[in-house]
Amino acid sequence: MPRPGLSAAPASVRGFWPFLKAPALPDRPARLSGAALTSTVRLLLLDLALLAPIVLVAGLAQMAGYQLPDNVFANMPLTGPLITLIVIGAPLMEELLFRSWLSGRPQHIAPPLLIVAALAALILLGPAQPLAGGATALTALVVAGIAAWRWRGRNPLPFFRRHFRWFYLAATAAFASVHLTNYTEGTALFLLPLVIPQFLTGLVLGYVRVRNGLWSAILLHALHNGVIVGAVLLATRAAGVH
Repeated sequence: MPRPGLSAAPASVRGFWPFLKAPALPDRPARLSGAALTSTVRLLLLDLALLAPIVLVAGLAQMAGYQLPDNVFANMPLTGPLITLIVIGAPLMEELLFRSWLSGRPQHIAPPLLIVAALAALILLGPAQPLAGGATALTALVVAGIAAWRWRGRNPLPFFRRHFRWFYLAATAAFASVHLTNYTEGTALFLLPLVIPQFLTGLVLGYVRVRNGLWSAILLHALHNGVIVGAVLLATRAAGVH
């Protein structure tokens, strides 16, 4: 039985709630189209609606004198390069890392693993053995490209489809957890409530990724970050801070 007031909502929004109750991997994501673009925007509105109560509570808490832990971005001026990183760079990198593989297809699962291996090689070997680290990273990236090409068009792995619920939740939890690094003080357990917004957004982004495709998740993520940056800029201007 549909929730009161939900029956009039667009299909993309209505579909989120059953998906959340029983996450399942569809056979194919929607093709890039006007309808899919409209769906992405509507799901952005859903994402913002989920975050609105949390923003309100946080605002009231600050008005009551509660101070949130220091954030690495709090004192950084919103310059053009930083805005570009937040609105374009972060959505692209994070969606590739946390949700590109949620399709369950070999062509999407192998490349992120190999890219992580390439980054690990640069971090572990780069400082002491730059040539070895660079060669290992380059090899991993080349193999990632070949794997994506050779395995294109294959169906999702049966194991992945059966256990998709846990992969979906794990990707969402990992996405939220990595944002703990935004804070410069406090223990991880203490900071966990502060990444609830990222967890909720991650649930929507995972749904968008498998429903519409990776491009849609990247676009929604970029719009989400753009709205936040725009709100911060407006608030800063209203407060007379330049």
